Amino acid sequence: MSVIPTGTPIDKLTGGLCYGRVTLIYGPTGCGKTTLAIAMAKRLLQNGSVNKVVYIDTEESMPRDIGQGISVRRAYSLKEQKEILKELVKEGPENIAVIVDTLTGHFHREVLKAPAQFRAGVAADLSGKLIDQISILRQIVGREKGIGLVTAHLRSPVSDAFRLNVLRKMAKAYRDGKYIPTATDYERYMAYDPVRWIGGQGLGMHTQFRFRVYVDEDKSRIIEVEKWPMVPNWCIRYAVLPTGEFKVVGDKFIMDSQTRNRLFALEFKTLLGEVMEVSEKEGIEIEEAEKQEKVVEEKKPKKPGDVKFPAVPSLGEIVEKEKSRGGKTDEPSNNSSNGEGAGGR
Repeated sequence: MSVIPTGTPIDKLTGGLCYGRVTLIYGPTGCGKTTLAIAMAKRLLQNGSVNKVVYIDTEESMPRDIGQGISVRRAYSLKEQKEILKELVKEGPENIAVIVDTLTGHFHREVLKAPAQFRAGVAADLSGKLIDQISILRQIVGREKGIGLVTAHLRSPVSDAFRLNVLRKMAKAYRDGKYIPTATDYERYMAYDPVRWIGGQGLGMHTQFRFRVYVDEDKSRIIEVEKWPMVPNWCIRYAVLPTGEFKVVGDKFIMDSQTRNRLFALEFKTLLGEVMEVSEKEGIEIEEAEKQEKVVEEKKPKKPGDVKFPAVPSLGEIVEKEKSRGGKTDEPSNNSSNGEGAGGR
């Protein structure tokens, strides 16, 4: 297993990236995944480890001329991501680095397009498509043919409608200064299985190596080894200089629980900010979301003892209704078909 230096802080942890394998780097929005990916692409070409880099951009933020030997291809959907990868399989290149940044961008966007009550099913379906793409990428770079690198956003649990609305309430309270995010809340809503929220558990399982990036209060980064054979969970702290270069701060270390909890609390603040941003873009008010939950609850099948019968209108209500209809009485009242009555049939 050959390990290739990348010119990034990862080299201090593992020596670089593994040739013939697919590596995942993930973390919250703005943690610097793209900066790492671009630096790796340039260094891999400079040291002659690869002859070509294909950079698949799903965020429409990458200029096409980021460096000689780097081919930027834009994917505007999950389907286009897969088509680009399948084209590379046909080309059969060797000594190539393929970077997908970010693999999960369209995943999150497509899940958010779905109505809240259907997001869990949509997320499950799309997770399978992500795993399929990783399998194709492994086919491209496997057997010592190149290096695969994918990045992923650590995002809010958008597939869980109830949990997302709870987060909306917490985000509003944080914005209004009535709540301070804590590591305990992070653990409750996310950290018990963080990989789940980057695009499904399969994403973490099917990539062969994995790193996680944290952002500290002073804007320095900490990158941690989460999955690498025979290497413990080492971390390294680094800063990103204005030139785009990296400055490693200190030696590698194992993160203690106090530092981890502090970083979790900071990350939870970021997550709540994203929740509020999504809610505002969708035009969702907290109270309106609660009403939607109530409607869903009312539509659930009732137990035999919970059957509710439609309310009988008073004589005054009937008179007012007839007046509003212009006195027409040739159509029967429609009160019994409002959904509650249907539950009793």
